[in-house]
Amino acid sequence: MMGRILSLVVAACLIWIVPPGAARAADNTGAGGAFFYRGLPYGSDAAFHPASELVNGAFGILQISSNWVTLDRIDFRQGLDITWRSITQPGRTVDAYGRSAFVTDQLVPATFRWNNLQYVPNYTLHLVGGGARHRAFTEWYRAHGFAAPVAWAWGTTILHAFAVESVEHYAENQPTVDPVADMLLFDPLGALLFSSDRVAGFFANTLNMGIWSGQPAYNPVENTIENAGENYGLHLFFGDTHRVGLFAYLGMSDLFGVTVRRGALFDWSVGLGGAVAELNARDRGNGTTSLFARIQPSAGFFLHRNRSLLASVQVSQAWTQLLRVQIYPGVFDVHGFSTGFYTGIRDNDVIVGVSFSRFPIGLAVSR
Repeated sequence: MMGRILSLVVAACLIWIVPPGAARAADNTGAGGAFFYRGLPYGSDAAFHPASELVNGAFGILQISSNWVTLDRIDFRQGLDITWRSITQPGRTVDAYGRSAFVTDQLVPATFRWNNLQYVPNYTLHLVGGGARHRAFTEWYRAHGFAAPVAWAWGTTILHAFAVESVEHYAENQPTVDPVADMLLFDPLGALLFSSDRVAGFFANTLNMGIWSGQPAYNPVENTIENAGENYGLHLFFGDTHRVGLFAYLGMSDLFGVTVRRGALFDWSVGLGGAVAELNARDRGNGTTSLFARIQPSAGFFLHRNRSLLASVQVSQAWTQLLRVQIYPGVFDVHGFSTGFYTGIRDNDVIVGVSFSRFPIGLAVSR
């Protein structure tokens, strides 16, 4: 069964890499209804790909220091089983957890303590981020000539949700309410909201939101996925002529700061905040578990153009890599050939990786 699933995934990736309707995406900038994938030849927009988003989503949680493991240690079957049992028995799972506790922990926070922030990613990563990503899937499939792009987008969003939850919960042995909140509430609600041009336009044009996902790379030395993660940059200016605005970076690291517009070449942003350092599974003693996060300081500097991330430098005590530097495809072009670059420091080890905009996953090496 698992072999069949892997075969289907490989086949889907081949379809994604060589789209049926076009050898490459047409420039979609300014096209009606294109808000989060515009076919730009540079930055995170050029690196955006449905398959890479699956990798970013599934393995992004492994960047947390307490969650870092090699691929051979991930029990994908167990994670898929826990996820399936959780979402196919939502009433039983929520009842065992406690309905009032589910509402206050996952939906409407009753407290704002640092050890009770599990509702935050529901809104930032699943509702807002997931909604924008779903819209970007639709726009990517449309730009690449796929028939029924909306159907492809929904299929990819559902597959993405299973991938995320299966890796996140592979070490658990009992149902959890996290997939119930994520997959049955926030993910579909975000997709439906951002299917509206008005909602998508507000986030894209007023909040200047961009999808700033990582450039995932396979490291054969460690048998790990490096540099994975789904992140989003938002910039709010209080007038068309104002050069300085408010900045927010959402993801496994939430940063807040300022954005400075520099004209035609690039803009830059800097932010300070916190990153998830550890996810603790709390056994509630009634056959269910829930995840609680521990936060550590984090900071980042970002260069971007037209909402597409060009390069970034991030420092965090929470991640397995204290320092992470990225340069996206299209920033440097040598005879028409452009790659993305990434380097990170984990303990005393240096990881170096490359990525290509035409391929959903790059290659990394370490000592």
